[in-house]
Amino acid sequence: MRQSTALKGDKVPGGKLIRVAIEEKDNIIQEIAITGDFFYPEEAFPQFEQALTGIKIDEEAIREAVSFAYKRLEIVSVGIEPEDFVEAIMHAVRGRPDA
Repeated sequence: MRQSTALKGDKVPGGKLIRVAIEEKDNIIQEIAITGDFFYPEEAFPQFEQALTGIKIDEEAIREAVSFAYKRLEIVSVGIEPEDFVEAIMHAVRGRPDA
């Protein structure tokens, strides 16, 4: 059983900052916190993070979960695209000491 925690901040092309704190166990996201200087419906934020909990740490699985959450929660973000979240999450994961 492998368990790790990672924290990473990324500036995206639009100049916005996304910070990702992620805890994983056996290559599954157990907890995730995403913060930064972007805007979308505030009430959607916890639901967006919850939609990523339980997802396998795999770029395509994360991409699908982010895309689904964007549509389901009707997220509108300024200066940040869904792919920016995928990249920030993957950067956090790759930054783990055991990655």
